[in-house]
Amino acid sequence: MTKVVLGGIVLSLLLAGCGEGKAPACGDERTLDLVRSILQRQLGANSAAASLDAAKLRELLQLSLAHPTHYDEAISRYSCEAELTAPFNNARQDVYTLRLEYTSQAVDGQHLVDVSVLPGDMIGIGVAIRANLASGEASAPAAPAVADEPQEAAEDAADPLASAKADDYADTDADAAQLEPAAVAAADALPNPSFACAKASSRVEEMICADVELAALDRETADTFRNVRANAVDAGAVSTAQGQWRRNVRDVCGDAACIRDAYRARLAELE
Repeated sequence: MTKVVLGGIVLSLLLAGCGEGKAPACGDERTLDLVRSILQRQLGANSAAASLDAAKLRELLQLSLAHPTHYDEAISRYSCEAELTAPFNNARQDVYTLRLEYTSQAVDGQHLVDVSVLPGDMIGIGVAIRANLASGEASAPAAPAVADEPQEAAEDAADPLASAKADDYADTDADAAQLEPAAVAAADALPNPSFACAKASSRVEEMICADVELAALDRETADTFRNVRANAVDAGAVSTAQGQWRRNVRDVCGDAACIRDAYRARLAELE
């Protein structure tokens, strides 16, 4: 998987109060606000986050457990990690969470922050913000109920690939091989995802089955996933990551554009 470093934002600061020439700490509010600003900028001018002020960003992009993993005294730079939580504010109290890596550095009397994040995580963050704003006033994420844990375990047990439903990635070309050439040509013009559309059980799957481009992206993602898993040292980790992506990124999309972006970002990660 490839991480991208989001371009740093420089904020002019008087650093004397933090120790002469020393960068603000990983958990300093100025550092965390710059991290949020970088994520906001990366989401783009047309995103739901584009017009949010600093206070709203703190509410929707919650950063906790910020701590340094390394300090380079020669260049006054902290390497940092923090837990990012973006609540969807829906009935299930879903949240998008990830371990965020970033740096805080003092450069010529200014404060420079860089953030490292996977493209797929940017999609997940954007979807969470959009869902939260659409649902009204943001609310803090609730702890998952104990009763939900067996259900999650049951879902994973029924999902050996941890990537989709148990019947996903079936050989949907088998029946096409028995069709007449004209019928095969007609079938090629129809959406042909990696799963059986007759068994589509969610709004996202229905949208995929109604869109030739989305269906092609689904099949390409499924094929790429299988290849990566087959050659991975830790196939279980690849399957777990695929399952998390499906549940937390693809399956929370509300429109075709979001699903398209989710597949493209996942393909970039897998490749």
